[in-house]
Amino acid sequence: MTSASRRYGLTWADPDGAAQASAGVFDKPAATRRRRALKAAGCTRVKVVKVHPGELPQPVT
Repeated sequence: MTSASRRYGLTWADPDGAAQASAGVFDKPAATRRRRALKAAGCTRVKVVKVHPGELPQPVT
């Protein structure tokens, strides 16, 4: 039996409006914690997105 791990990345806009994306992948609980930290830092449009192995999320424009 195999288990497929789900991987998540984040996209957001810095407080100055610059689009950003995470350079690493997270499991769901870690991605949720990171989302909360980004929002607390004043970032906007923070989203947790699913990513496939070998891929990274693209910044939202």
